[in-house]
This record gives sequence, C-alpha cells and structure tokens, in this order.
Amino acid sequence: MRHGRRRITWQGSALVVGGVVAGCALVTAVPQETVVETPFVVEGAVGETLDLTYADLTVTDVRVADTVESFSETAVANGTFVVVDATWRATQGATVFRGAEITDAEGRRFWPTDQAECSISANAQPGYAWRITYCFDVPQDALAGATVRLARGDQTEDYAEQRRDAAAMVDLGISAQQAKELWAATDTVQTEAPGYATASAGGSAG
Repeated sequence: MRHGRRRITWQGSALVVGGVVAGCALVTAVPQETVVETPFVVEGAVGETLDLTYADLTVTDVRVADTVESFSETAVANGTFVVVDATWRATQGATVFRGAEITDAEGRRFWPTDQAECSISANAQPGYAWRITYCFDVPQDALAGATVRLARGDQTEDYAEQRRDAAAMVDLGISAQQAKELWAATDTVQTEAPGYATASAGGSAG
C-alpha cells in the first residue's frame, strides 16, 4: 500500500454565470434553442457552498491517488484517480443527483467510476447533508486546471438532461507544478459508502 499524496483545498469566490438572449419573433440566423437550453453554471472553489436553487453543494475535499480501496474492493487507476468528496443538501424536495464529470484544461471530459464504494449518483432529502465520494480516472495531463461539474441532471454528451437547470463548476485548484508532484507521489485512498454528513456542509475536510 502506498502513501504520501497531499490534499488540495483552495478557497475562492462563487460566480454565477448566466446568459440572456434576445430573439426575433420571426426569423433569426442563430439557433436559439441551443442557447436558451444551456445549463446555468454556478462557479466556485473547493470549500465553498454553492446555491443551485434545488440544492446546496459543497466540494469538501480533493485527493489524488493511484489506488482507491473500500472494505470489499480495491481499484487501481489506469492513470490516476482524482477523488472528490462532496455534500449535497436538497432544498426543494427529495432529489437524485446524477450528473458528475471532470473537465480538463483542454475541454476533455471524464466520468466517475463506481468501483470501491465510489459513487456516480446521490440521493438527498431536504434538511440533511448527504456525503458522497466521486472517483475519476484521468491521465497525467488532465490534472492541471481541472474542474469538476456536478448537477442533478444525467451526465450526457450534450448536457441534454441539464438544460434550463443549474450545474456547479468547481475549480479543483491544481496548478501545473502541483500536478507534477501529485503524479509523482503515490497514495491509496480509503473510500466509504455515501451517508449523512456528521458536520454541516460548507467547510473543508482537509
């Protein structure tokens, strides 16, 4: 078993990015539907609580490891695992959160694995913070500048299940130098099944 990777937690200010599109009643050269149905992206950093209207989301910790281990299973990455711990707190009713991906600086997208107790979706009840761990297997050149995108709509190639809805985009705070150090180091992360958070969502676990 290998140990030694550092954790990364960065604070920042949340930024809401929205678009207002004016259209013509008759003919337009711009395909309005693709613009109007674009998800509303709420940007933030690790440790911030983001208001997505239907839920509050906090990415509490980010870890990088070659191996993830649960009580009954061990998974070894083809590249390296980016392990993202988060809490969801539903605000409008019982909600299923199905969207999760990491996007690198080049725009490549990586979806999570369900190995070793890592999750690809979450269910949350109003008033309770639900703890969840996502694990993304990424190559070395995907670490620097990576962001994680989390939403309630299904993850699809064209975000069809997230149209006209809010999605969180969280900067993981990994610089080019940190990416080299994290790749060179080795670690095994112990995972656990999703469950109710024992502390209030909004603070860093690191």
